[in-house]
Amino acid sequence: MYNYIKDRKYFQRNAAIALGNLGESSAIPDLGIAMDDPEELVRSYAAWALGKIGGNAAKRILEKNHQKQTSEAVQKEIDSALEKMK
Repeated sequence: MYNYIKDRKYFQRNAAIALGNLGESSAIPDLGIAMDDPEELVRSYAAWALGKIGGNAAKRILEKNHQKQTSEAVQKEIDSALEKMK
């Protein structure tokens, strides 16, 4: 459990989940920054949160990031988020 508490990626993941569930559109810029995080877990949940929040700004960030993602898991999360926005 100590490793879980010590590792920042879990805190960032939990923050993305909370922001997505709240539908907090003011968090879109910060979630966009999280899409550049070195941790795949953080990028995946940022994409999920952007999809949950929705809107044109979130969609633009997801579309922009889809092209540059090297992680298949993150690309799938972006695809899923974009599909929810249709």
